[in-house]
Amino acid sequence: MYNLTTDEAVFTIIDIETTGFNPENNDIIEIAAIKYQGNIILDRFWSLIKPEYELIPEHISKLTGITTAMVIDQPTVDVVLPEFLNFIENTILVGHNIRFDLAFLNKKAKEILNRSIKNPFICTDHLARKILSDIDSKSLASIAKHFNIPFSRQHRAMYDAEVNLEIFIKMLHFLEDYNVFKVIDIIKLSEGKKVNYKEKRRRYV
Repeated sequence: MYNLTTDEAVFTIIDIETTGFNPENNDIIEIAAIKYQGNIILDRFWSLIKPEYELIPEHISKLTGITTAMVIDQPTVDVVLPEFLNFIENTILVGHNIRFDLAFLNKKAKEILNRSIKNPFICTDHLARKILSDIDSKSLASIAKHFNIPFSRQHRAMYDAEVNLEIFIKMLHFLEDYNVFKVIDIIKLSEGKKVNYKEKRRRYV
């Protein structure tokens, strides 16, 4: 996958909502993923998830709009996670602050299936810090505003994933102007490493 071009590779943009910030003590309550290749959305995955150990805190409900009543009859993570892992198989993961998502997903994957997620991944937060230095804040909302992408409904997994996909496409187009086409180079940039930029391509009308 690493040596594929951005047109050849299959990317899966992921996002989760949780009951808190600590994967040791908090639960995943919503998960979404969008599979994308060559300017085409191939498939989507979405589910609410019933928390294992706790009710959804009031401040999380206010932030996300997800209430305990909405998830009480939803599948638990041990049902949803295997389906999600099957969905993302053989794809490159993309997320904003994706290490947060992976910390929760890997903890559950280890508990339920005794495995971890091995997919290559790209963090749009870290990538923005490398290529969009003129933006003060690298939050999803700030980057969406920079690219004139509407983002009125935040902190729902599918909507956040949809906006992040639009952002990622804009980033790919930006990098194409500098002849950066390889997945491995984009991963390196998102890890804060240097790649060999070429002179910006001239566009002719």
